[in-house]
Amino acid sequence: CLKTLPQSVLLGGTAEAVKTGVLCDETLFALFENGSLSNAPGEVIARCVAYKAGVVERDEREQGERKLLNLGHTVGHAIEKCSNYTIPHGQAVAAGLAIIARSAERLNWTLEPVADRITACLTELDLPVNTLYSAEALADAALSDKKRSGGEITLVIPEKIGLCTLKKIPVSKLLPVIKAGLGR
Repeated sequence: CLKTLPQSVLLGGTAEAVKTGVLCDETLFALFENGSLSNAPGEVIARCVAYKAGVVERDEREQGERKLLNLGHTVGHAIEKCSNYTIPHGQAVAAGLAIIARSAERLNWTLEPVADRITACLTELDLPVNTLYSAEALADAALSDKKRSGGEITLVIPEKIGLCTLKKIPVSKLLPVIKAGLGR
């Protein structure tokens, strides 16, 4: 079945699977780092589906833990919006994941270095790790995201591979956070 998918669709699913490894499973993430994805796609898919199903079962209405599934999505959705949805979701999420990882590390929100591992992994898988859109354009687009609540927006922060947390920040701090992650 996977061999019949267009490359862009396969890459989108791969980005979401990498995100799952960053969220909750160092061992799963290592499968991507060491090139085992092509050797064990069934295992990767089963682990990702089991994780997401468990999260949704425990937090059906996205009141807490389920919000973690938005890792990479705040900036990813902004990239999609800025591109007028010409950049596919998975590729936008991959870039968003790399950007938030760099930002979190530069802002000392991580427990250990994560940005280089995430960026190297995504690059090896032919997924984007940056965008041409400005921090200003991305922040503006992100302010209409569902993760915004009044004057705050909730970001998912990779503290280390396999552990992410939710961090509420004032919307006024979003632009500097995105700037830190763009690395320009």
